[in-house]
Amino acid sequence: MRRLALRSGFSLIEALVVLAIGGMALAIIFSIGIKAGDTGFSLGRRAMSAADLDVSVSDVRVLIRSIALRPAETFNAQVDRAISGAPERLEADVVMERATQCAPQGWAGRMVLTVTRDAGQGVLTCEAGSGPVTLITTSDPAARLSYSVDGMVWSDVYALAGRAPANDDGQMRATRLFVRFQGGAVDILDSAGSGRPESWIRFDDPL
Repeated sequence: MRRLALRSGFSLIEALVVLAIGGMALAIIFSIGIKAGDTGFSLGRRAMSAADLDVSVSDVRVLIRSIALRPAETFNAQVDRAISGAPERLEADVVMERATQCAPQGWAGRMVLTVTRDAGQGVLTCEAGSGPVTLITTSDPAARLSYSVDGMVWSDVYALAGRAPANDDGQMRATRLFVRFQGGAVDILDSAGSGRPESWIRFDDPL
């Protein structure tokens, strides 16, 4: 009786099955890798956008705090430049507490914050000594600025353009201006203060 020879290796069909399974495994791995890569890039872009927004929000706060706000009793229209605020525009002289995208640290002269509409979005830009810089773009075309002197009662306008009479007790008091930018998910609130009123008195400017 002849013995049957032991078979070694794969048959053609078995090899094709193995190749098919391997190909499917590689396809799944590559698919997962591509999706993971896209997810990683997407998360990276979101993280960078969030970081850029944080920087811009911080810069807006610095711009507001840096407004040169003097007590109304010491305002001299022949020397001082008026502060004016509207829903779409704020103009004021600034002394920057630190460098921002808009201006370097120190005296920066006239600063203008402007809210514009572009392709259904609200855009906040600043300008101080150089060309306009885009700070924040929101999905809200109704983005706006508002103002308050006490942080409770808000108005669409603000103006400090003339001397106010002294208080009944003859004392000057510090002045404060709250500025708020609202646009979609972005809500920024900060304030500028005049500091001690006596520091604004000019020797040749009798009150």
